[in-house]
Amino acid sequence: MSLRKLFSIAEYDDERIKVLEQKSYSEAGILIALLAFIDLVVRGIFMDRPLSEWVLSLILVVTYIIYVFIRQSFMKITKYHLLEKEEKRKNNIEEYSFLVTFFFYVLWKKVVQDTSLIPSGVYDWTLSILVFIVLAAIMYGLSIIISKAFQKNT
Repeated sequence: MSLRKLFSIAEYDDERIKVLEQKSYSEAGILIALLAFIDLVVRGIFMDRPLSEWVLSLILVVTYIIYVFIRQSFMKITKYHLLEKEEKRKNNIEEYSFLVTFFFYVLWKKVVQDTSLIPSGVYDWTLSILVFIVLAAIMYGLSIIISKAFQKNT
């Protein structure tokens, strides 16, 4: 006995109805993952509750991320499969500049400020966001300049 019959879900021949049905299922999945993520952030980070209280939310979020990644990989709907060569190059530049930005942010928080990675107050949050934005702008600009220089040489 299939699950469709068990839950009295009708099957339609019309492709538009099937697409709408799949869209409603995906929206429900995104909503559940979002609620689990909010629960994870509030109970795990802000309220500093023990792991036993928010581990189910963590499992749900990680499972959702893994499922979406595997599903998109098998369906070949990832950015890598859909972008043109020039768009892939620009996307790689953006990803590398973000990774370098994140590295310098962690370096700034741990070495220069000697504090934890998670900001503790409103001032610390504001300062961290501003520093991250400035670092991101600088790293993105440098990556574009370096990319143009390499493109001229080849």
